[in-house]
Amino acid sequence: MNWKINEIANLYDISAHTLRYYEDINLVVPRRGENNYRIYTDENLQQLNIIRDLRKFNIPLEEIKDYLEKRTVEKTLNLLKKQQLFIEQELAALQEMQHIVEERIDVFTQTVPCAEGVCQLIECPDRYVIASIDKDIDSEHVDLSLKELYKKYENNLPHLEQHMIGSFLYNTESKTISHRVFYFIENASDFHATVLPKGKYAAICYKGSYKKTEQYIVKLKEYIVENKLEMDGELFETYIIDFHETHIADEYVTRIEVKIKETT
Repeated sequence: MNWKINEIANLYDISAHTLRYYEDINLVVPRRGENNYRIYTDENLQQLNIIRDLRKFNIPLEEIKDYLEKRTVEKTLNLLKKQQLFIEQELAALQEMQHIVEERIDVFTQTVPCAEGVCQLIECPDRYVIASIDKDIDSEHVDLSLKELYKKYENNLPHLEQHMIGSFLYNTESKTISHRVFYFIENASDFHATVLPKGKYAAICYKGSYKKTEQYIVKLKEYIVENKLEMDGELFETYIIDFHETHIADEYVTRIEVKIKETT
């Protein structure tokens, strides 16, 4: 049975342009009929079936071409092993994504009912972030700086967009707070991560506009002084719920923290 190029394009849900490209690289070469029309045969369909199946596993066209021209049992076995490795990698990536999503669900569950403006001491394990170099980001450019930081690491840290975000806070005594943005990551890895060391942290949550940051920093500092505690690091805030999760600003949840010096 014979088919024309538009029939093959519809059958395989690919463009005629792609089919012409396959012909240009001698991957699938139809014979020519009357008026030089391309005529696809059963053999061409077999080739396209193999290409379709192997492309699902990211096998390069050059390697597929070699396989089509020199198919052997040994080469088929090698391709099957590559497919197996691809599936294992995909499963690992999905499991990582599942873990991240489960953590986000836990954070939402624990955060939504949080009491606004209540200062507390919390015990935290080591936490790791990748942070921007710039420490003088104004509030209006926090989102842009996070996008730039994401762009820098997206190829090395899959699913980074699912991780929690935040910023270190500087010049908190003035009316113009500056930021150094960051993403939380799973471990120190090889990306020069900044460590938020384990220990006690003074923390306060608030809901709504980021314009509240200054007043809640003041409240957290007052709590630290009143309880004769001493700060042991930089103030930072975590955007637990922000515009990524809701367009309603009143639903935003931000937590401000600072490590407390251990008493001897």
